[in-house]
Amino acid sequence: DIAGVAAVNTALIYYYFDSKEDLFRAAIEFAVDQVFQNFRQLQARHGDPADIIGDWLSSNVQLYAPIHKFVKVSLDYSGSETSIPAVDATIRQFYDEETRLLTACIRQGVQGGQFETSDPESIALFISTYLDGVMVRSVIVKDFDLGKAVEVLRQMIWNQLGYVDRTGATAKVTAAKA
Repeated sequence: DIAGVAAVNTALIYYYFDSKEDLFRAAIEFAVDQVFQNFRQLQARHGDPADIIGDWLSSNVQLYAPIHKFVKVSLDYSGSETSIPAVDATIRQFYDEETRLLTACIRQGVQGGQFETSDPESIALFISTYLDGVMVRSVIVKDFDLGKAVEVLRQMIWNQLGYVDRTGATAKVTAAKA
């Protein structure tokens, strides 16, 4: 089926991949690598940690289609009886690296006086977990407003970090928005 969709000979797929599991592992690794290429590009474009985090959040909305597919595949995989150690390690690496990169941005903001927090790791873990939750919800609830949910997250993060935007206003989340 894959060879047909890709318009290549089946033998070509088996030349590059030892098995279906190997092809699946390569696809997951490719998807994770694309995410981190995006994050590295954000870091290269911005020196400001608030801009990096803000663009990371926005990119999760902009890249909804591929992320949505990745979430669906990951949920199906995690619910299956099959376990592929290389895939498990890649998925774990994704979460560890996302948390590490966000933690580094938050620490940079604290060191630069933009953010106030004593626990960058917990805030980074919260961001990663919340993003997962809204992506899963978007798979389950078809009319879910991902953009609004990510905007609420953005405001919660800025509030938690005591971040004051360029206009001088401190970001606040009201009970009505949350």
